[in-house]
Amino acid sequence: MACVTRLGKGKQPPRAIDFVDPTDGKRRRIRLGVVTHAEAVEAKLRIEKLVNAKTLNQSPDSETTCWLAGLPDVIFDRIARCALCHPRESTPTLAEHFGELLTRRKRDLKPTSHERLNDTVKKLLQHFSGDVRLDTISRKDASHFRTALSVAMSEATVRVHIRNAKTIFGDAVASGILQKNPFSQQKSSSIPARRDRYVTPSETEHILEACPSAQWRLLVGLMRFAGLRCPSETHGLCWGNVDWLHRRLTVFAAKTDSERLVPIFPGLYQLLRDAYELAPEGTTHVVTVSKYNRHRRFRQILRRAGIPVWPDLFQTLRWSAESHMASMGLPQHAVSVWIGHSMAVSEKYYLQVPAELFERVTGAAESAAVSRRTDSQSIAGVETEGFHDLAESNSKPPHYNALRNNAGVYQARPTGLEPATTGSTVRYSNQLSYGPKL
Repeated sequence: MACVTRLGKGKQPPRAIDFVDPTDGKRRRIRLGVVTHAEAVEAKLRIEKLVNAKTLNQSPDSETTCWLAGLPDVIFDRIARCALCHPRESTPTLAEHFGELLTRRKRDLKPTSHERLNDTVKKLLQHFSGDVRLDTISRKDASHFRTALSVAMSEATVRVHIRNAKTIFGDAVASGILQKNPFSQQKSSSIPARRDRYVTPSETEHILEACPSAQWRLLVGLMRFAGLRCPSETHGLCWGNVDWLHRRLTVFAAKTDSERLVPIFPGLYQLLRDAYELAPEGTTHVVTVSKYNRHRRFRQILRRAGIPVWPDLFQTLRWSAESHMASMGLPQHAVSVWIGHSMAVSEKYYLQVPAELFERVTGAAESAAVSRRTDSQSIAGVETEGFHDLAESNSKPPHYNALRNNAGVYQARPTGLEPATTGSTVRYSNQLSYGPKL
């Protein structure tokens, strides 16, 4: 058994741990320096576990391993010289680890993902010095790095870099270089983008009319009607992927490295036919619009159509496509498959509630149409059935003038939109109701 030994006098003298080496029976001493009695007792318990593990030729438990990893190099080397653990390898610097990681991950990461990871590495090297050892980065340092990023960029972009930093330092944990990831407590989940912009079918028609060519109309249609990603899916689509007989598109998603079938909706079919008839002989790709300067060109199209420019130009069209499909009553699992992601992603990032859906549910659009027809008939001298009933009644109900100006509202039943509620102090369940008082 080990014991705590005082190496001096006073309230806080240097302390050491004495124990008997199980291999040769000799007494060993590990100096701890000036520590409290409680800290010395904790070290004694850990060293006893290391001695027992050495005696039984076993690995120490995880708590003892973590305790060893957190020791300063001086104490760790003294324990290693007693053959209770393996000598600590020199921890690489940030520049060394980052360089090795980028070289190794280049083989299994997509070019865009590798570029984003490299961008985070550059920001880490700018904030920390490249010759700083990897194990000296603490959680406080990680918090300061996040604060520095927040000054210059949005929260969504900050979280992208924090996710990459977690990956970088997590690789060091998996390699045994670190015991804990200093970025593990930092928020890094993606933030859903604002989805308050829905491109209505009417706006889509105006945009298509303002497009300068059939190719631009097709590009807009592929995003707005089929929900394709631009430019990875739109510009990667070939004429051989168009099934004219069954009206389907075979779309390759470079983002997920997968293929999916997308129906050719009626609005998109004619755009495909027009582009196919105008395509030169031997053309392979469906979309030949240049990938470069497409944002500037599309802004010009929106201005020509008289529509204010919205943020996330092409992604908004993709959001609107999925929301429109869902509002058509199509099964959500099918819509998510056609768009190319899971239902959870659809609910969190894509689906919107268009204003036209409110009108369809509440009947406001139909009511407004009835009102417009009634007004036109009144101007022509034609009396509607509802107003004819009112004219024949002996007494005009309250709000008669309001009802006459809103014929669509007059179609409500006499008792209002809802049944009477017992004990309610409200006199009318509908403001324009002419039924009996409660």
